[in-house]
Amino acid sequence: MKGRPMQYFIYFTVDPDRPMTPPTPEGMAEMSQFMQDSMAQGIVVSTGQLGRTTTHITLDDGEISVTDGPFLESKELIPGYTVIEVASKQAAIEWASRLRRCMGNGTLRMSAVSLGRAET
Repeated sequence: MKGRPMQYFIYFTVDPDRPMTPPTPEGMAEMSQFMQDSMAQGIVVSTGQLGRTTTHITLDDGEISVTDGPFLESKELIPGYTVIEVASKQAAIEWASRLRRCMGNGTLRMSAVSLGRAET
């Protein structure tokens, strides 16, 4: 990897009122190849699925409260994520675009992860 590596958090959202279209066999094969290629090149830092609920830890006037609650206070669910480490934003866009193609129609969202160093 050339240049200073940067990490990007990539996630997709799902509208809980619309069922997801199951991946095609071709899409599954492309996803498998994507994972093999990205892991072999050290691109993927982590990937996983998120549960449908979260634990909320709140500080209010010095008191911590812990409650289990809905996944997000949003009408969209975030079922999965991938963290990649690449040399540039353009490289991240290229890898994220390849990932999106494997998954079919929809939107991925990508954010740089601040690791305590200035980005250029």
